[in-house]
Amino acid sequence: MRKLYVLSTLTAGVLLSACAAKPPIVAQNKTVVVNDQTIVFGGIYDKEKNKLQLIANGDAIMQGRFPPMTPTQHLNAKLNGMAVKGDCYFGSVLGDQGGAFGVVASIVQSTKNSTADKCDIFIDGEQKETLYF
Repeated sequence: MRKLYVLSTLTAGVLLSACAAKPPIVAQNKTVVVNDQTIVFGGIYDKEKNKLQLIANGDAIMQGRFPPMTPTQHLNAKLNGMAVKGDCYFGSVLGDQGGAFGVVASIVQSTKNSTADKCDIFIDGEQKETLYF
């Protein structure tokens, strides 16, 4: 009987911890055509790991982590001979800090209309699309 109790307790613990893990936030794919090339951009942000990946045609071409208290990320890559840049602003990075700082950061961002989690995608210096997370 004791083994059954221990086994059921362990099983419940594993299930609860699995439910606690938050899935990453996935941006809706956006398709652009540049120089007769079709590119499908996407992105994944894992809040728990603080890791951002920008994806082109199914491959992660850029990735980075947000430094503490920094909502911006500037990522660069080459894709088929083109310079690709992701200028990202994640308001949730500051808003999720909690406490007084998180409240103040949320208020400041709201007044500036900069609360979205997004990445502007540039190809060869020209903005082509925006990914929203």
